[in-house]
Amino acid sequence: MAKPVIERPSLQQSNSSFNFSSPHQVHQLDHIPTPVLKLLVIMAPALHVLAQFVNLIMWRTQPQRTILVVLLWITVCLWTWQYLAFGLPSLVIYKLARDWFSIKLTRARREALEQHSRPDGDEMDDESELYISRKIRTDSTDISLDDTLEDVAVVNAFLDHVRLRWKQLMIHLDGTRKDKAVAVLTVLGYIVPIWAFLCWWLSARIILASFGTFLLVVHSPGAHVIWIAIQKNIILRHCIAAVWAYGIAIVSTLFGYQRKKLSKRQRVKEWISTLLIRAKKEKSKAIEIIEHIEQEKTKEGTRSEMIFQFEVYENQRWWLGVNWTTNMMPSERGSWTDKQLKPIPPKEEFELPEPTVVSYVQHGVKKTINKVWSWVDGDWWVDMTGEMSGKVDHHGWEYGNNAWKQMSGTANMQTFTRRRCWCRRARLVEREIEEQISEEEKKEK
Repeated sequence: MAKPVIERPSLQQSNSSFNFSSPHQVHQLDHIPTPVLKLLVIMAPALHVLAQFVNLIMWRTQPQRTILVVLLWITVCLWTWQYLAFGLPSLVIYKLARDWFSIKLTRARREALEQHSRPDGDEMDDESELYISRKIRTDSTDISLDDTLEDVAVVNAFLDHVRLRWKQLMIHLDGTRKDKAVAVLTVLGYIVPIWAFLCWWLSARIILASFGTFLLVVHSPGAHVIWIAIQKNIILRHCIAAVWAYGIAIVSTLFGYQRKKLSKRQRVKEWISTLLIRAKKEKSKAIEIIEHIEQEKTKEGTRSEMIFQFEVYENQRWWLGVNWTTNMMPSERGSWTDKQLKPIPPKEEFELPEPTVVSYVQHGVKKTINKVWSWVDGDWWVDMTGEMSGKVDHHGWEYGNNAWKQMSGTANMQTFTRRRCWCRRARLVEREIEEQISEEEKKEK
């Protein structure tokens, strides 16, 4: 049962050695597996660039930088071959020129500093101690392990955001549910004509530039203000709800309308009546959904949720005259183990980690992280995955010989051991709340 590690030491790589920004916390490196630690150190520059890119597209840095990225994307889409023909050689020339000017300026500054600060004659005082044992770091990178872990957190949060949006999209595209199918057909009814017209009128490069620009500015403060204005504007809210409601009503009545033996005029009149009744209901639902989204946006903090599945193994041995029992040989595995055969308590005694609350101040903002574990499943359940293929029996037992090998789902005269896997899912909810601290609290810090 792994508990979350709150504090991490800082680490950077230089000539196959490690430098720590917090030497008294070096022992906490044991919480990070060595292969993962080495991978973090090697991938630190790439992760740093990726985290900066995520912050750019999520508008968490200076807005001018993201606007520059938007303009760069538009120019790349409109002048693609020019960038490919002249852009890559220009990058190589820029790299060479920057390195050349950098070394020239550094050398000139160093010579000027040495001439200005060198002691005169043979005078030796305490100030000369400043020139003893002073070196220039051979590794120019300033990315520490703390920075890398923050970059990993940024990338993970972005991936969780993308995965959540993709999961929500797949839920809406569920054709097995009638309400979801009707909603998708309604959206397509509005979008397809506009999309077909744009594809006919505009070129592929302009469409790609427009679509990418939309994705880049959707998280901008301006887009957030526009969305808030839409939610606050009662007239616009009712217009959007009406458009959505009538689209839903048209699709649902067209596919669910039952033809009766009536005249054409009566059928049209009945269809319009049914359409208006359905549209009225859908409009009220749409307004409730918009108001619910507005209330969710006003809540403090961010909330992330992850589901973990715990797996424990129940082991038994067969003894003559006793039958199957949890009594094991002294040199073998215990009666309850994990997947790596490490002894653990029985499933009835398996407890989730206690809730943790961590608070810290960063850049004048007090952040509070609250982590709470809870069970998703009401009780433990036996893994019956291999029952159809004969790997386990109808109770989930997997039988083996005296050395716990040659496992199968059938017991015979040569089987003396058996095990089965118990599973249970748990939910980890992490809520982060940010609060601005006052000037008095800053002075106390």
